[in-house]
Amino acid sequence: MKTLENILEVLALSHATVRRLCLSLVVLSGAMGCRTTIAQHPATARNPAVSARATWLEAFARGYFPGRSGQIFLVAREGDFIVDRNPLYAFMHGSPWSYDTHIPLLLYGPPYVTAGASDAAVSQQQVVPTLAALLGTAPPATATESILPHALADVRERPRVVVLFVLDGTRADYFDTYAETIPTLSRLRHEGAWFGNAHVTSVPTLTAVGHANLGSGAEPRTHGLAVNNLFNRVSGKPQEAYSELDPRELMALTLADVWNIETEGKAVIIGQGGAIRAVAGLVGHGACIVNGRRVLAASYSTRTGGWETNLECYSLADALKSIAADDYWKRAGGRWMNHDIADRTRFRHSGLFQQFEGDALAAVLEASSIGADDVNDLVMVNLKGPDYVGHAYGPASAEMREVLGELDRQVARALEIIARKAGAGRFVVAIAADHGMPSEPRTGGRHYVDEIAALIDRRFSSGGGTVVQYFNDAANNEIYLDTSRVRALGASLRDVAAFLESQGFFAAVFTEDEVRAAQARLPAPTRP
Repeated sequence: MKTLENILEVLALSHATVRRLCLSLVVLSGAMGCRTTIAQHPATARNPAVSARATWLEAFARGYFPGRSGQIFLVAREGDFIVDRNPLYAFMHGSPWSYDTHIPLLLYGPPYVTAGASDAAVSQQQVVPTLAALLGTAPPATATESILPHALADVRERPRVVVLFVLDGTRADYFDTYAETIPTLSRLRHEGAWFGNAHVTSVPTLTAVGHANLGSGAEPRTHGLAVNNLFNRVSGKPQEAYSELDPRELMALTLADVWNIETEGKAVIIGQGGAIRAVAGLVGHGACIVNGRRVLAASYSTRTGGWETNLECYSLADALKSIAADDYWKRAGGRWMNHDIADRTRFRHSGLFQQFEGDALAAVLEASSIGADDVNDLVMVNLKGPDYVGHAYGPASAEMREVLGELDRQVARALEIIARKAGAGRFVVAIAADHGMPSEPRTGGRHYVDEIAALIDRRFSSGGGTVVQYFNDAANNEIYLDTSRVRALGASLRDVAAFLESQGFFAAVFTEDEVRAAQARLPAPTRP
């Protein structure tokens, strides 16, 4: 009997088909009250052997980068998820289910954008080729997708400013559930080009990964941002994405890099957001590549409560130096919606943080020269509020409604400044998300990283010690194991995966060997 790998090889899926493989789920609602099911990708419909398990495996293969990814790859059951013990992270994304992969995607900007709704299956990687076309340049050579279909009008003139807002942790269905709360975003949706079938096509679904997808147009297997936090086997320590604010960890050029080099630094390029793992993936390398110039880039620092950057690669706008988080939560008496936000970390999980981000962006835009000449400018912004609030309180909370309302006001404010400086009808804005967020799970549906690690060690290292080197970032959905110790104990990665699958709360568990083999079967990540 053929193995799953043999079956997939026989299917010989085309490049165009594979790159649009719908790894997500479609929520079937209505009178029948159907449960979530695997979306029927055309290849799956024709070939039942292409199962959900094969789809997830391919998604992990697209997200795999040697040395940065783990050794065990987890898919919790639908409706369950993995978390740590931090109450500010009671909800955790990262999975291939639709609540984590189905994202909003729209373009707005008459006369450059053709209005209308599309149900075409599209990905984050298609944003870069589309924005490159608006700028009149070619996307980076590592960008893997074509432009968004039927979105761009036949207009020879170029917009003076191209903007990308990434609404961190925002599900596509927020645009329906909270439509009255977000009037500006709702108007842009209905007056612009809306892509209702936009999905993240790799796993895990994370901030560092999604922003690098959106900024470079490449897949994680190419750009290298595979997780938010990894285990460095040489140092023996965990390592955050863009450690020490160094963007050279990003292995592909971004659109901002290409435009920086092509315009010889004459274009105003602004990158800003709530975390360096978001900002660097959008704005790229700045002066830290050959012939690159410093661009304006900044991210929030929980250490100082202000804005920080890597001055070797980027410049920090003077307008940010007086904007401090402490002022916001202290003016509010340390409370927001009856939650304690009286420190620089808890502050992020509030609508006041979204106001703080909006004030900072407005200050930078006002002080900049965007739209002042015929060199097209690029503004790429992460808005982190929905992610932090979603982690703490969930998608259906009153807190989410409040933060989305504040986000909408700040988007409207930023676009008013851009329109005033560039001129009416002289800018285009793209709005997307890096990932979604799960809803409240069933009773017992939260599974804790420490308990899972303990399960593994009780089974495979009962004599003492541990085989788990790192499993502290629940969103990774990946475990870093001491493979030498596993082998010395007479076990294999497949043994560990099978043991975890037997626990009953995982839909699938894969090994690094399986993911590598699946990646070898993928078409080369080249632009069609």
